[in-house]
Amino acid sequence: MAQILSQDEIDALMQGIATEKLEVTAKPQDQEVVGTMLDPQEEIKPYDFARGELMTRGRLPGLEIVFRKFARHLRTTFVSELSRSVDVSFDSLEVMHYEELIKRITLPASIHVLRLEPFPGTGAFVLEAPLAFTVVDLIFGGSGERMIKVEGRDFTPIETNFLGKFVNKMLLALEEVWKPMLHLKAHYVRAEINPYLLGATAMWEIMLVVTYNVGMEHVSGKLLFFLPYSAVKEMQTCLKGPFPVAEELGEEGLFAGAGSPLLESEVSLRAVVDVVELRLSEIVNLRPGDILKLNGRSMDWLELWVEGRPKFCGQAAQHSGAKVFVVSQRSDE
Repeated sequence: MAQILSQDEIDALMQGIATEKLEVTAKPQDQEVVGTMLDPQEEIKPYDFARGELMTRGRLPGLEIVFRKFARHLRTTFVSELSRSVDVSFDSLEVMHYEELIKRITLPASIHVLRLEPFPGTGAFVLEAPLAFTVVDLIFGGSGERMIKVEGRDFTPIETNFLGKFVNKMLLALEEVWKPMLHLKAHYVRAEINPYLLGATAMWEIMLVVTYNVGMEHVSGKLLFFLPYSAVKEMQTCLKGPFPVAEELGEEGLFAGAGSPLLESEVSLRAVVDVVELRLSEIVNLRPGDILKLNGRSMDWLELWVEGRPKFCGQAAQHSGAKVFVVSQRSDE
């Protein structure tokens, strides 16, 4: 075998290795390059091959759309349950190891474990202590202005019970958000005060962590929602594609989303035979047995009043032994 390096080159190489300084000279036909051997402690950084999976967030853009939509549902839940003006905004969607997530939770905190079928694994909602105590205060009829010292203060069984019921309302909103993609069934498991006792997954597992900012008049705090990344990994195909939310549906979608809760409102209906006008003195003097003369209308022509206003006209009838109202036309009013 022909000698690749001359003896002078071998000596120079060995001396460069010993002194951690190496001068490299290219062949005559190449451009001359002179370099210095770098300090390994300064430039070489360890690479965690497990953390390579943490870069997967960008591959599922549909997730952020889902959880931004969930912020609007959370706002509706807070307002309807607390009867207060509440602002809920999406803060961030992060991917981290379970061990790192547990260290991030500030104690005391109201932690609620949940399961989402058909997703495998266990997730949780975490309410920061000031926010959780304010929610309890408002549920019990308080003003939400009382400053509660949270250091060294645990949640009582009664407070935990009511916070669990509140979290159940949020789970219904979560099911509604996922409805366009799959039928999600959320189950409330238990409340917990120590994050190390959650047992959601192994410490090295990767978690999806969603953070929301919740602001009220006198207090603000963060609401965390997390679940194993493996739970949604099987839905990569759906989460990479378009997601049918109001932003993509345009103005029509926005009005439809705003009108949906309104259409679920309950109103009172009354079938009115006739309306007569009386003076106050006549009303005061009414006694049992008095007769009021109507305007001659029969039961064949009635008005259907909605929340105190005539909206429809029709006839009274009987169907299967029950009295019914048959709509004929809309009222002129």
